[in-house]
Amino acid sequence: TAVHAMTDFFVLLMLAGAGDQLQGIKRGIMEMCDAMVITKADGNNTSNATRAKSEYASALHLFPAREDGWFPPVLTTSAIERKGIDEVVQLLAHYTTWMQERGLINQRRKKQNLDWLHEELRARIVEQFYNNTHVASQLKDIELLVAEGRISLSVGGRHAVEDARQHAGPDGAAT
Repeated sequence: TAVHAMTDFFVLLMLAGAGDQLQGIKRGIMEMCDAMVITKADGNNTSNATRAKSEYASALHLFPAREDGWFPPVLTTSAIERKGIDEVVQLLAHYTTWMQERGLINQRRKKQNLDWLHEELRARIVEQFYNNTHVASQLKDIELLVAEGRISLSVGGRHAVEDARQHAGPDGAAT
């Protein structure tokens, strides 16, 4: 998800016959992709790749329509046989033009900037929290109480945050 948030075009590379044990993970990633490419579509794996392309294309139709109106295509490639690579490059050019015509590149940039702002805020808040000397001294006790089941983790978290808030300086920095 971090990669998706920082890219203009998210290509999901898949192997034919990769198994169903990762389906839950794949589902979440599939919902984010702008295109899917089945790799190693050559030799004895050609029919598997063709079948996988069809199956993944059908699966993508089961997801809710994207807000931007783009539907992720599924392609196959073979680096060994040098097949499908030009089609991926053409797709990228088409997608770029499609996004620019609709003003969606600028929207994506704005969303990316806000996502990075929120990530920066989270990092700074966590840093301030752990740099608070009072929290550091109390945290071991809270961890012990949670580990022993004497308090719930939500109560422990609440105590730690309240301690940090009470012992922060006027600028919010640790005291």
